[in-house]
Amino acid sequence: MGIPVHERRQCAGIRLPGSEGEPGAATVPVDAWEEHGLRDAVKFAVVGLGGYGKSHLESAAEIQADGQGVLDAVVCIDPANHTEKLAEYRGQGVRIFDTLEDLIAAGGVDVITLPIGIHDHVRLSARCMDAGYHVLVEKPLCGAVQDAEHLIDVRDRTGKTILIGYQHLYSQTIIELKKRVLDGRLGKVKMARLKASWPRGDHYYSRNPWAGTRQRDGIWTLDSPINNALAHYLTNIFHLCSDTDGDPCGITSVQAELYRAWEIENLDTACLRVEMATGSTAVIAMSHVASYAPDGSQFGPIMDMDCENGTVNWETGLAQISYTNGESETIDDGDSRMRTGPWRNMVSALREGEPVLASLEMGRSQTIAINGAHESCPGVHDFPAEEVETVMKGEHKFLEVKGLFDLLNRSADEGKLFSELGVGWAKGSKPYSMEGYERFPAGG
Repeated sequence: MGIPVHERRQCAGIRLPGSEGEPGAATVPVDAWEEHGLRDAVKFAVVGLGGYGKSHLESAAEIQADGQGVLDAVVCIDPANHTEKLAEYRGQGVRIFDTLEDLIAAGGVDVITLPIGIHDHVRLSARCMDAGYHVLVEKPLCGAVQDAEHLIDVRDRTGKTILIGYQHLYSQTIIELKKRVLDGRLGKVKMARLKASWPRGDHYYSRNPWAGTRQRDGIWTLDSPINNALAHYLTNIFHLCSDTDGDPCGITSVQAELYRAWEIENLDTACLRVEMATGSTAVIAMSHVASYAPDGSQFGPIMDMDCENGTVNWETGLAQISYTNGESETIDDGDSRMRTGPWRNMVSALREGEPVLASLEMGRSQTIAINGAHESCPGVHDFPAEEVETVMKGEHKFLEVKGLFDLLNRSADEGKLFSELGVGWAKGSKPYSMEGYERFPAGG
C-alpha cells in the first residue's frame, strides 16, 4: 500500500551525476527499489555527507535494513572529500545532487533530512516544506523564538510533517519515565537537576564557522552547550515536566549565569534556573571547559528528579527510581535504538498518522529557555584569566577552569547558581519572566 505523501514526480529513469555523456554514466530506473521490497517505503534524502550528516546516513541505513524507509538521494557539496562513499551510493542506485535546489527540482523523495548548521535550520526547513517535502531537521531548532514561530506557521500552512532530531525523547528510559509521571506512579516533577561536563578543545570550535557564535549571516544561533551539544537533555526535562504526553512544559521564567573561557562570541559554561507552568523547577549546570571526570571520561549528563511520589536518578541508558512507598525500579534503554527514533516516528506519522513527538513545539520550548537565559544574563562573563588553565591532549588544546567540575556538581545538587554558592568570580542575575515572550532579544 502506498503512503499519503506528496505527489512523486517520476519518469522512466533517473539520470545520475556522471550519467550519459559524463564519466561514470549510470541511469537507474525509478522503481529500482522494487526488487528489494521497498517500492512503498518512505524515500529519504540526506543533505550533506560530512559532519553530522554521517549520523543521518547511518540512521538511513538502519531504517532501510528494517524495510521502513530507503535512502533515495543525497546532496553533496564537496564531492572531492567523499569519492569512495559517492561511488558506493551510485552503485546502490542512490541519486546524488550538487545542491538542495537540484534535489528539490528533481523530486521523487518524501522526506528531506537536514544535518546542517543552526543558522540554516529554519530557512531550509521552510524551503523544503514550501516545495512539498516533509522534513527531519537536526537539533537545536534555532536560536530565537520568532524563528521557531515562523517555522510553525510554515508547517501549519503547508500541512507538511516536520520533526527535530531529539532522539533521546525516543529512548526507553525517557518513554517509561514519562509514563510514570503521567499515570501517578511518580507523579508531577517538582524539581529537576541536570549537570554535565563535556570538555571541548580547539578543534571543536574550529570545526565550522558558526561554532561558539551568537549569530551567523544575521541569524541567531546562540551556539553553546545548552543550545547544541547538550540541548537534548534540556528538552528531556521540559518533556518530563509537562502534564501531557505530547506537549512540552511552558516556560514561565529563567534565571541564568553565562560564562566563557574560550575567545568566542557566546558561552561555553552555563548555570540556570528554569520555572515552568506546571510548578516544576529545573536547575541546570553545564560546561565545555570543566575537567573530565576522575576516570578520564566526559561527565554526565546526569539528571535527578524529585517527584510527588518518588525520586529519579537518570544517566544515558539507565534510570533508577526510588518510590516513597519503599519500592524501587530500574529501567534501561536496552535495544531501543533511540538514534533512529525520529526517523521511525516520521515513517509512522506518514503511514499511520501517528503524532509527532520531537515536534516544533518541543523545539520552541527549548529555544524559549535559551532566550530567557540570555535575557536574564545579556552579557557573557569571561572567567578570570588566573582561573583558566591550558591542557594539551595530543595535538589539541583544551581549557579547564579551576574547580569548575566540582562547582557544576554543587550547583545542580544544591539547586543553586554559581553566585549563590559564594564563588568569588561569579556574577549574579535576576529571573526573567517569559510570560507572553514573542521575540529575541526582547524589544529587538
